[in-house]
Amino acid sequence: MTQDYEQLRLHLAENIRLMRRVKNLTQEQLALMAEVDRTYVSQIERCMGNPSLMVLCKLANIFKITADQLLVEPDSLRRSLNVK
Repeated sequence: MTQDYEQLRLHLAENIRLMRRVKNLTQEQLALMAEVDRTYVSQIERCMGNPSLMVLCKLANIFKITADQLLVEPDSLRRSLNVK
């Protein structure tokens, strides 16, 4: 179970970073939109933060995707968005 959790955290970190870059947002801009601190976004992107379900949903809404898409393998998300 710990391995699954850690894998999901890695997926989330990479997917948040990917989506932020696709939307051309800084960590500061994303944080303001999600109503969280910039350091919290940084922690999530470095696998050090563990966002609540509410924050996960806010981030997904900002990116115009579903919350579960933030947890899929990053290559899968890239393919679904046609992003390299």
